[in-house]
Amino acid sequence: MAALLTDGLAAQPEPISSAPTAEHEATHAAHHEYLHTQQIQQAHLKRLVERLTKAPDTLREQCRFESDIATPPPTGLVALTFDDGPDEAHTEQILKVLAEHDIPATFFMIGVRMEKYPELVDKVRASKRNMIASHSWSHPNFHALSDDVQKTEIIKGLEQMPARDDLKVYRYPFGNSTCFGNALLHEQGYRIVGWHVDSCDWAFDRAGSVALHEAVSCGVAAQNRNNFVGHVIDAVHERHGGIVLMHEIHGNTLAHLGEVIDALLKGGYTFVRVDDPRLAPALR
Repeated sequence: MAALLTDGLAAQPEPISSAPTAEHEATHAAHHEYLHTQQIQQAHLKRLVERLTKAPDTLREQCRFESDIATPPPTGLVALTFDDGPDEAHTEQILKVLAEHDIPATFFMIGVRMEKYPELVDKVRASKRNMIASHSWSHPNFHALSDDVQKTEIIKGLEQMPARDDLKVYRYPFGNSTCFGNALLHEQGYRIVGWHVDSCDWAFDRAGSVALHEAVSCGVAAQNRNNFVGHVIDAVHERHGGIVLMHEIHGNTLAHLGEVIDALLKGGYTFVRVDDPRLAPALR
C-alpha cells in the first residue's frame, strides 16, 4: 500500500471549464474522501493482522505503531487534532466551529496540500489559538518505504512548516511509524504524536452508520454503530480525556464537530493543543 494520498483527482483529466462548478467541486471532494477511506481501511486491516500475528515486543522493537499511546491522558483534558488538510471544502468551516466555541486545536497538514493551498494555511495560523503540525509530504504508508524515500517524505513535509517557537510535533500517516523515521524526526527536534481516541470518522457512512467489521476495528460499541457522536464521547469518557484523532476531509467530522464539542464542554472537559505541557508524557 504505497499509494500516496494526494489530491484525489490530480491524475484524472479535468473537464474544460473557465471555473469549477459547485457540482464538480463536490464530486472532487467526495472522490478524495473515498480514496482516503480505502487507504485507511487497508491500514487498519494490516494493523489488526500484525497485532494478531506478531508479539508485542517485536512490534515495539520495530517501532511499528507510535500512534498507540499507553500513557493515560491528564484527566479532563481533550486535544482535538485534524489530519490531512488543508482542505478547500472543510478547513474554513472547521475553523468557524472552533472559533464559535473559543477552543484550540492542532492541524496535522500534508505538505503537498500546504503548498497548493497556502491561503488556508495562513488562515489557520491567523486564528492564533490553533497549531499547525506536519503529517508528511504526501501521506504514504511509511511501512512500505525505503529509508531514502522516508527521509524525503519527512524533510519535504517539514520544509512546509511555518517558523515558530512552540513545540514541533509530527504525526505519521496512518500512525505507521518506523525506527528510521523516529530517529530522523528526533534529530530535527520533533516529537511524535499518536492518539488516545480514534474518532473513526472515515468509517461512518453518510447515513451515520458503521459496518460491523469496521466497528470491531475501530472499537465502536454496539450501541454507537449508528451514532458517531456517541462513539467519540464514550471513547473520551472511557479515557477521561485525551488526544482525539479526526480528519478534515471526512464529512462526519464537519457535520458533527459542534455536537462533539458541546457534549464534551457539558461534561466538564477543557480543550488544549497537543503542545500543552500536561500532554508531554503522551508524546514520543
